[in-house]
Amino acid sequence: MSASVEVRFLPGPFIADVEPGSTLLAAARKARAPLEAPCDGAGICGKCLVRLDPGALAALEPGVDVHTHDGQGTLVLACDARVRAGMAATIPERGDRDLAIVDYGLATARPLAPHIVVVHASDGCTVWAGQKLIASLPSAVANLGIAVDVGTTTLVVALVDLDSGDELAVASVLNPQAAYGHDVLSRIHFAAEPDGLVTMQRALIDGLNALIGQVCQRAGVDAGHIHEAVLGGNTCMLHIAAAVDPAPLGRAPYRPSLTGGSHLCAAKLGLGIAAHALVYLPPVVSGFVGADITAGILATDLHRSRQTVLLLDIGTNGEMVLAHAGELWGTSTAAGPAFEGVNIACGMRAAPGAVDAVTASDGRWTLHTIGDVPAIGICGSGLIDLASCLVKNGAIGKNGRFETTVTPPVGRWDESTGRCVLRLAGDVILTQKDVRQVQLAKAAIRAGLDALLAEAKVRTQDVGRVLVAGSFGYHLRPDSLAGSGLLPAPLAAKVEAVGNTCKAGAVTLLSNAGTRRELQAVAGRVRSIELANDAAFGRRFVEQMAFGDA
Repeated sequence: MSASVEVRFLPGPFIADVEPGSTLLAAARKARAPLEAPCDGAGICGKCLVRLDPGALAALEPGVDVHTHDGQGTLVLACDARVRAGMAATIPERGDRDLAIVDYGLATARPLAPHIVVVHASDGCTVWAGQKLIASLPSAVANLGIAVDVGTTTLVVALVDLDSGDELAVASVLNPQAAYGHDVLSRIHFAAEPDGLVTMQRALIDGLNALIGQVCQRAGVDAGHIHEAVLGGNTCMLHIAAAVDPAPLGRAPYRPSLTGGSHLCAAKLGLGIAAHALVYLPPVVSGFVGADITAGILATDLHRSRQTVLLLDIGTNGEMVLAHAGELWGTSTAAGPAFEGVNIACGMRAAPGAVDAVTASDGRWTLHTIGDVPAIGICGSGLIDLASCLVKNGAIGKNGRFETTVTPPVGRWDESTGRCVLRLAGDVILTQKDVRQVQLAKAAIRAGLDALLAEAKVRTQDVGRVLVAGSFGYHLRPDSLAGSGLLPAPLAAKVEAVGNTCKAGAVTLLSNAGTRRELQAVAGRVRSIELANDAAFGRRFVEQMAFGDA
């Protein structure tokens, strides 16, 4: 066996000893360096870039493709580069340091009746979880809990005073698991690798512990006074958080090993809160309709609605629940990572410099960027706005093809690497491939919605409200949702952005114990529609590839 070589990643440093012939991506993962690989090393997303100096380039096996030169060094894809000698690589600073993560979420008010109660006495205090004593302590402690949204892309932690119901502090960050694949299927695939599940679970817990430290510092409290955590998230994220193999979610019949509605030990998971603390996992509906959606149902009181209401969470998955005539139907469709900026030439997350909107004033269309700074990329809401605007103008046909004989309302037609592109500003371009990615994503969500309405025998015009949840949905404009065809045109005027209902529902579960029994019953009522078993889904998907309202 060949002697191992040392690979260092900067800034850090993060260091790993690997066998010659290993990829830089494998070395980065072993070193636990913060290098993203949304496509899990398949070589198609172009995001796992590292910067090398001439000496580092010489330490690679021949044949690596040079991505570009940026004035500070040579950029290559870590998944494509294999090492043959010791070297150092620099991970370029990500543009998502100031990621715009929505932590507000609409929530129906409930009486304060937490599951955790602290009883004080002259010689200390006792901590009760319902009727069960979980700790006897020699000194007084506060009664605190945390509500967590474990998103595929982001993490949000809210610190809650369980004696008052007040949110004391909120913090958020990119989910560190993005380094192991951007979507659920990539994470399931990585979990099957040796130590893959352990690696991802540790990365997640490390990220949550960092956020716990932030909220405690901001509120001036001790993390040892946190007695319970409620973890909302999709079914796969809950499996990984609990270190339970998510493999069954990646193959038929897609049945989860965890169904939620239960407690785990926080210390065993590695959470840096009280040693006796509990972790509550809300109930899930199915392998693809998870606790993020059930928490959203609770937050919005969807199960009590007298109207026909659609709850839609748009992201790497399009998760949706329809309430109609006292019944609930739910489904999920794989939208892919385009709306998170992955597989898009100049795609990025919602951070300063991202084109997030295209607006019209006095007949002129203009690009808006987060932070009102020069454009450096395009985020999901900007993509939807662009698609809608260009289709309306005729610069993109209903079939998604560029119509270069039409003057675009923003930017100009140009050429890059021998192909026609729409140059928006500086180096920021929109390609024909980008438009195809948007078509695939919006077609998946719209086909899922059509299947949901068909199963419930509900006409589009009978839907009274459309509640769009999630960080991405919070920034979307209703007219662009309809203009792109992601939503039927009659629903545009009924759209309400409700924010992070997963976190809001988790806060409710923390502060009112009765809602846990309520939600358990509600989750059991949701009729789950598995689109893999829906013979008409493929036809609907193809039909919805066209832009505009089909």
